[in-house]
Amino acid sequence: MITLFNLSEAATIALHSLAIIANSKDKVNVNDLGDLTKFSRNHLAKVLNVLAKNNYLTSLRGPSGGYSLSEKAADVSLYEILNVVEGNVEQFECTITCKECYFDGCLFGDQPNEFTSNFIKYLKEKTISDFKLKN
Repeated sequence: MITLFNLSEAATIALHSLAIIANSKDKVNVNDLGDLTKFSRNHLAKVLNVLAKNNYLTSLRGPSGGYSLSEKAADVSLYEILNVVEGNVEQFECTITCKECYFDGCLFGDQPNEFTSNFIKYLKEKTISDFKLKN
């Protein structure tokens, strides 16, 4: 079975962790995030370090340490976080170049590019503050 839409685990960790941290009044540590999200603590720590190095998170070590947002959640779009973790989102490219294609029109039409454009628009419009934890 294939998945037509797939984000890396690192991107998923980054987006979910930032939203959880934004919803917390206190600092959030890797253990708490691991318990809640079920992601590996090692992978969480690596992704959170990337976010901290890029000034999206502030970290404090020690028993009362943890992570907090460096800027307002409403100022952080999902798109910019995805770019920090994954690099630029690219449009779909068929593995057969147009010059070599044996059809008079692409089998996929423009659907992959439309999906990507719509998804980028969504990511740019949504900020970390748009997501609230369930009670």
